[in-house]
Formats: sequence, C-alpha cells, structure tokens
Amino acid sequence: MALLQQGSPTAINQSFPYPEGAVGLRPLRRVSPAAAGVSSHGKVCVVVCRKERRLMTYHEERTVFRVGPVHRLWLRLELLATRITSAELNPLYYLGAIGIFFLLVILVTGIYLFFFYNITAEGAYPSVQWLTEEQWWLGGIMRSAHRYASQGLVVVMVLHVARCLVTGRYRHWRWVAWVTGVGAAWIVVIGGIFGYWLVWDETAQLAASLASAMIEAVPIFGLPLRLNFARPENLTDQLFYIVFFIHFGTIVFLFILLWVHLSRITKAVINPPKAMAYALVAVLLLLSLVKPAVSEGPARLDVLPGEVYFDWFFFFVFPALKYVSEHTLWIGIIAATLAAGAVPWMGRGRRRRAVEVSYEDCTGCELCMEDCPYVAIKIRPRTDNRPYDLEAVVTPQRCASCGICVGSCDYRAINLPDLTEFDVKDRIRGLCGELGGAEGSVLVFHCARSASLDGIADGSGRIEGRPAVRVVVLPCIGMLQPSMITIPFEAGVDGVLIVGCRPMDCHFRRGNEWVAARLAGTRPPVVRRTVDRTRLRLLWLSAVETGEFLAELDRFGAAMKERTR
Repeated sequence: MALLQQGSPTAINQSFPYPEGAVGLRPLRRVSPAAAGVSSHGKVCVVVCRKERRLMTYHEERTVFRVGPVHRLWLRLELLATRITSAELNPLYYLGAIGIFFLLVILVTGIYLFFFYNITAEGAYPSVQWLTEEQWWLGGIMRSAHRYASQGLVVVMVLHVARCLVTGRYRHWRWVAWVTGVGAAWIVVIGGIFGYWLVWDETAQLAASLASAMIEAVPIFGLPLRLNFARPENLTDQLFYIVFFIHFGTIVFLFILLWVHLSRITKAVINPPKAMAYALVAVLLLLSLVKPAVSEGPARLDVLPGEVYFDWFFFFVFPALKYVSEHTLWIGIIAATLAAGAVPWMGRGRRRRAVEVSYEDCTGCELCMEDCPYVAIKIRPRTDNRPYDLEAVVTPQRCASCGICVGSCDYRAINLPDLTEFDVKDRIRGLCGELGGAEGSVLVFHCARSASLDGIADGSGRIEGRPAVRVVVLPCIGMLQPSMITIPFEAGVDGVLIVGCRPMDCHFRRGNEWVAARLAGTRPPVVRRTVDRTRLRLLWLSAVETGEFLAELDRFGAAMKERTR
C-alpha cells in the first residue's frame, strides 16, 4: 500500500464520508484515492494520520467507541447492579418500564381515592383524613402508594435522562423520544403540585399560594388568583373542580405523550419483568405501612402556614422565588426547557448515511422491518412490477445506520452505503488470508459499542501481541449475517468469537438478541447446522470490560490451539 509523505499535496474529497475515528489514529485530513496515486475497490476513505502515515480503506478505519470518564462510571454502576441482581432484573435497564409501572400505580390508586374524595372547599380535607385515619388499612395505603409512586416516577425519570445523556442515546433518530420526555417531565411536576393542592392542608395552602403567584405572572389571566385565598369566603368549590380537572388531566396527557414517546421504537419494553413488578409493589406497600403519607393541619386562610412538609420532588422550583421575581423565574424555566429540548441537536457528530434498498433483490420478506429497532423500515405493495407482492421502503430520518437490517436480509437487498455486505465479506476474506492457517487462529466479530479496543488494536484489524487474531468491527453485532460467520471456517480459521453488548443493553436495542436467536435457529436467517458450534463462542460485554475481553480471547485461542493438536 502506497505511503504518503508528510507535506505531500492532497485533495480534499468530500464524497467519502469519514467515520468517527480509527483506533489509536488521529486523522489530519481526507484525500481522494486519485490524489494518493492508488487505485481502489469499492468505497475508500483515504486518511493521512499522525501515528501511521498510510492509506486505509474504510474497513481499516473502523469506528471504535471511546468511553468518557462519566460514561465509564455509569457502566461500572450498571455492572455492579447486574452482579447484584442479573441482566434480566437489572433496574437500570428498565428505567422506562419502571416509570410506566409507576404511572399505572398512580392511575389505579388515584381512581380509588377519587371515589371517596369530596370535591368541595369544605369537604376536601375531611374526606382525605377519613381515608388516612378511618380506612387506613386500604384508603391510607392507597394514598401512601399514590404519593410514593409519584415520587418514584420523578426518581426514575431523572435516572432515565441521566442514562440517555451519559450513553449518548438521545441524538439524531431519537430526538422525538427526547423532546416528548422533556415535556412529560414538566407535566409530572405540574400534576404533583396540583395533587398536593387537593389535600387542602397547610402544605397545600403553601403550594397554592406559591403556584398562584407563578400563574398570575402569566399575562393571559385576569383577576389575581391569590384573591381566592385572601378570605375563607372567597374560596369556592369551583376552584377545586378546576384543580381536580387539571390534576386528572395531567395523567391523561402523560399517556398521550408516552404514546408519541414510543412511536419510533419497535417492540418497546413497557412492562418490567414480573419479579421486578412484584418487588416494586412490595416496596410501595412496605413504605406505605412503615411511613404512611399523612396530612398537615387543615389549611386556614386567616393564618399563614408555619413549618410544613416540603416535597422537593415537586416543589423544587419554588425556593427560587426567594431570590428572583415570578417573571424572572418563568424566563429561567422557559430557557431551561428550550435548552433541554435542543440537546439532541447540540454537538451532533457526523451521521452515517441511511441504509438503501436494492429493489432488484428485495423479496418483501419483512424480516428487515421486523428487526429494525426504530421503525425506519416499512413494507408496501410492489411498485416495480417484479414477481413479488411487497417491497421494503426506508425512512432515512429514522434510520440509525446500525446495520441490523443487513444482518436480517439473506438476499443482499439492503445495505449501508458506507459499509455494504460485499465490503464486510471482502474484509473477512482478507483478514482470514492474513491468518494463513496459523495455529489457534481466531477471527473476532466485534460490536463497536462492546468492549473498547482503544489502545489495544490498530486500524488493520490486528490486536497487539496476538498475531493469530484478527478483528472485524461492526456498527452493531446485529449486522452479522449467518453467511458471514461461515466464511472464516471455510477459509481454515480455527475459531470465531462474536462479541456484542451485554444482554438488555444493546446500544441499538436488540442486535445481540437477534444474533443469538439466529445462531440458535429460532430467528431467520439462521446459521447453518453444519457450522461446528464448538468452534464458535458468544461473548457479551460492556465498553469498560476490555480486560475481560482479552482474557476470554486468550482462553478461547488456547482452546482452539489445543483442539488443532
């Protein structure tokens, strides 16, 4: 392969999309193959590098995910939770489903409380007290579970947002889920504030006074809302009906937002495992019995509330009123909301091109649509009069360029423009040829989001200190086709190691699950039965488990070496 001398003339070629960076290599600039004076086969990205000045094909310049310190800390926390529970019961993998579970608890307990609630200024507090004290064995538990589920919802929402931010699961095709999530967060807060208002104790009086001051700052309202609390005779039943309508309406609106939130996710996980659901119910019951929700003294409009219970889960914005005006606080809230909603468009990296369908080869089998994690592929009636009834069509804006659909297609009908099936197979054959029948040789199919190869591999597919190993890195292990797995065995390689993300934590949702199912023969296209499974191993690791990857690779290589003797 030709070398480029430092300072030699180069020609920028924008037609060759540059991925996010090769392992251990810092690109200076892109050059066209013609400018480098070499011929190329297929799509080539030629890069001048600081560390190794040579031409690299797209395959050699594979994207390897680098883990930042915060992300590394979060992944370690997930690993700890997995060791304590299991991957199937790790709560950090089910934050969204747990949030939906809490929403259902809030809905069920809220409906029960509604049957006994008196929606009047005089009857609100006594009806809640009767439930809490006289019917403590059911009504009191329902009230406590209602409160703790609401606070639990806030906690899992914060954790869910943190996980999405840290792991980068909010950009590009995920923007709809992120924006609706920001809106849902404020709806939850509003619902909680008006929920406290309905109790009409001293905490409710404080919340009503502060919330009224905020509402009055919005110029669309007429008479000051706080006049309702100036004297007891000003407080009307109509106000309680309005507050109740707002409180109940928030959960209805939340479920609508939730539907939009999940609209671009295929087979979304909306229910936690049964064991986890039972555990959550047990925790809510235990909290309700050990520390039941109780009311403060009844609200008295002729007396300012003294020291009362302050729920930071929902009242966190109110302390700012001590330092700024209501108008200033509104400006801050609106600015923070807009900034949070714009996060998916901040610092966006270069996005790979969406997959493309070759209609000459498409049979309309629907497998790509079934496996697509983000509803980016749909099936429609045939438009080209070919001898099939259906064809696949891609929505580019929703495509994650993960390649899972490529792994599901057995007809070469769908491909990533920058990394086609032909490119990958050509790369596999080339690396197998480099191994040249070495004793204990291993070819690794490696997910770019699994155990980080940063610092241990170079762009050529080699791993430092392991001459009998070659690595093919894929955007997602779900891109791995059964026909790709057979190539190394046909070329005389001793073993194949498939490395993907940990169960329940695939960056593209289910790529590792689909690969395992294809190997097990339960999901088409299946791996041929003639493939010797003893020479094939699956390994699921997170990005921080590089040491575990190398240790398992050495053990597998030793086993393959022993096998050949």
